[in-house]
Amino acid sequence: MSEAVARINENIYVVRDRVVAVVPVTSTVSRRIRASNQIGGKMVNLSYGKECKSIIFMDSGHSLLLAEPALEVRKKIWG
Repeated sequence: MSEAVARINENIYVVRDRVVAVVPVTSTVSRRIRASNQIGGKMVNLSYGKECKSIIFMDSGHSLLLAEPALEVRKKIWG
């Protein structure tokens, strides 16, 4: 596997260079951006039916909703 790809869990991989931020779902900033992305259709729910705990913002404008905590996701992406 390439160094530029981070494995979040067994089914989810992201390209490190394309990640802008990882934030918890409860933050005010994430709520505002999530509301605007729902209108634009650039939100991808990768929680597989579990409670969403973090959001990854990509440089393409997409938001990835994850069931893993934000701190755990940051460690997996950036070490």
